[in-house]
Amino acid sequence: MRIRELRAIIEGSKYFFRSDITVNQFDWLTKITWTDGIIALCILVLFIFARFLFSKYFPKLVAKLTKFSKSQIDDALITAFRRPIGFILIATGFYLALTYLPIPSHWKHVITLFYQSAATFSIGWGFYLFSDTIGVFFSHMGARYDLQFNNIIIPFLSKLAKFIVAILTIVLILDQWNYHVTGLITGLGIGGLAIAMAAKDTLSNLFGGFVIITDAPFTIGELIHTGTIEGIVEDINFRSTRIRTTDQALVTVPNSTLANQPITNLSRMKKRRISFSVSISLETPRALVNQCVTQIRKLLSEDREVYDEGKMVYLDEITSSSINLLVQFYVRTTDFEEWLKLKEKFNFALLAILDDEGIELATARSQMIFEVPQQSISTSPSDHEKTRSDKTTENQNQIRSVE
Repeated sequence: MRIRELRAIIEGSKYFFRSDITVNQFDWLTKITWTDGIIALCILVLFIFARFLFSKYFPKLVAKLTKFSKSQIDDALITAFRRPIGFILIATGFYLALTYLPIPSHWKHVITLFYQSAATFSIGWGFYLFSDTIGVFFSHMGARYDLQFNNIIIPFLSKLAKFIVAILTIVLILDQWNYHVTGLITGLGIGGLAIAMAAKDTLSNLFGGFVIITDAPFTIGELIHTGTIEGIVEDINFRSTRIRTTDQALVTVPNSTLANQPITNLSRMKKRRISFSVSISLETPRALVNQCVTQIRKLLSEDREVYDEGKMVYLDEITSSSINLLVQFYVRTTDFEEWLKLKEKFNFALLAILDDEGIELATARSQMIFEVPQQSISTSPSDHEKTRSDKTTENQNQIRSVE
């Protein structure tokens, strides 16, 4: 539509809403007969009924046609376009019903533009919904070409695809209405530079997200530790990463902060270490200490959950209050709860060994030493006699007072 055509429509609308409207200006309404109205209504009802049949029977028909297909892309594509196709059927019904009526050509042109925009919106809507199932496409490509995609890049690409589809749909609709898209893009570029200067933190988070995706230090569902935060990664988006901590709190960490911190991926450990020190009584005979160490080594060697490499059971040190044994080994599980269960099992087994050997655990002891001054200890016999006579006199006085 050209500029002069737009001006003509605007002027026509002003003229249409004038207060001195006469009946002659609605001559085109008098050309609509009852037959035209009924036929237009029947066209609209027909497409509404077609939409009902499409929504009810089309999924079943597609399921029968695609049940022999190994790929799930066609199923995802049909599911994504189900609602947009129903929308375009209703839009087509309105378009055909209105254009069937003898209305002025400029109104038909406007109706055609609305219909084209509705069709473009429906196609964009379908691809926007299909972006949610982009993981199916990558799974198919990975199975076909032996490729692996982590759980972070797929949601990130899904959001990026949604953004691109939305922008393209808006640009195409604006182009249908003859808006200067080139000038709009140029204006967005100049404005984008100003926004970028004011939103450098947001851009740093965005680049941090790209670093996390490309470097892939973790994926969604893995247990990580970074800084003071430890938990399971639930989501990563353009700005931040969400981590569910062990106390079920949801922590949102900016990508720029996360990309600049050391990240420990606990889920990618191949084994976990169990290490503890056993303090036994200092009075334990040497033979029993040696027997205890032998029994603990035997316990670890017979357990299938313990790796052969890295097993250490030694008499570590002797202190003034205890004999300390060092026990350290690796187990085959990486799950935290399973690790706690194995640790508990070995602690109970260790207590059983100590009970069987009659070995007591070391207890905390405190020793107090009292020193009496030498002068108070060395008293003369005369002093003892004097003290004794004073006590006798005092007792006699007490007896007299009682009598």
